Amino acid sequence: MAKEKEMYPFARRALRTRYPVSKNWKIISQDNRSTYIPDFTIEKKGRKYTYRIPVEVKIECVATKAHINQLNRYSRNLAGPNISIQNKILIYPAYADTSLVPDNIEVIYLKSFKCE
Repeated sequence: MAKEKEMYPFARRALRTRYPVSKNWKIISQDNRSTYIPDFTIEKKGRKYTYRIPVEVKIECVATKAHINQLNRYSRNLAGPNISIQNKILIYPAYADTSLVPDNIEVIYLKSFKCE
């Protein structure tokens, strides 16, 4: 199976489709925020708020509680005064078992990578 970093270009394309430059969305890869580094942070500045979306890319074929906890931790760390967490996204290979992922987290499946 491929490595997560090999999924990044495909993940970026999928994110760009949903969050286009024409709508002022910025996609930041490996957003280094000192103690935590989400795979991607999607950001858009509004008049009153900055909207952020943490994104994690996972190569595993089964979503785990650790994946969910990690994404929720990033969400808390990315939030702040005048910063709104707009969404949370986990990206998995196609056919991954994501039954554990709660409804408040969006799941994107990459067709270029498949779980057997």
